[in-house]
Amino acid sequence: MFSEKDFERLWFLYKTEGEPKGVSINSFCISNNIPYRAFYDWFKKTQKKVVPVEVEGIPEELVQASNGEQDVTKEKPKRISPNKGNIMVTIRTREGLCIHKKGLDYQGLKTLVEKLEGLC
Repeated sequence: MFSEKDFERLWFLYKTEGEPKGVSINSFCISNNIPYRAFYDWFKKTQKKVVPVEVEGIPEELVQASNGEQDVTKEKPKRISPNKGNIMVTIRTREGLCIHKKGLDYQGLKTLVEKLEGLC
């Protein structure tokens, strides 16, 4: 059985030694004789913190709206549903995890990034 300190040490070592070399967390756990599943369970329980996120820039539509300018050179206006956005995100990890989210608006994308950064 592994203690919380063991997992904390492993996570620190991974962030300082394994990640910069491009080693997956799964491989790093195996090379340190720690079952990945046990580490993952610990990680899920302890890393559910909200992490501050800094967003650089803002969508062009918001910049134009705030300046009161409209781009009249557009050939066809974009159709945006009032309840759904038009952003689609697909993320795949080396371990095989696939996150696919569609119908996001700017705020939804920002929230998704905040949640994902909590896992990093």
